[in-house]
Amino acid sequence: MQKSRLALVGIVALSLWAMTVYGQPRHEMGMMGPGRMLGDAPGMMLPLVLKGIDLTDEQEKQVREIMAAHRATFRTLFSELQVAHKDVADKLFAPGEVQAEDLTTQMQRVAHLREQLMQEGLKVALEVRGLLTPEQLAKAAELKERMRALHAEMRGLFKDKR
Repeated sequence: MQKSRLALVGIVALSLWAMTVYGQPRHEMGMMGPGRMLGDAPGMMLPLVLKGIDLTDEQEKQVREIMAAHRATFRTLFSELQVAHKDVADKLFAPGEVQAEDLTTQMQRVAHLREQLMQEGLKVALEVRGLLTPEQLAKAAELKERMRALHAEMRGLFKDKR
């Protein structure tokens, strides 16, 4: 049961993280691609941090309940985002000339849906955070810093040598 909860939290967090990464300019993603941003994406760290702070059985139950309460909203938003991405691709690869202005409406829709997903993800993260004890929060902060340092080291290993 704990593995399925962590998997669900991880999927939601990964999806939220991926949405923010694709909005970044290419040169900021660097050689490691979107993974480079991991150290700065709180949503992506959430499942890893939760695993490392020893949630009680009651806290795990409450996390599952929080996720269940938001599941329908996430499904709807992800479904709408998938349709919006399809609309952009259809217009972009349609015959004839296409200008940026021709995609304004579709891109605004994509941006709006991504914002809604990020807001919903923030709600989840804050609700989960509200379950944690001060000791767990301190341990989570320590884990976050350790992960950030590891990611910085990885970025340094793959830094573009131009």
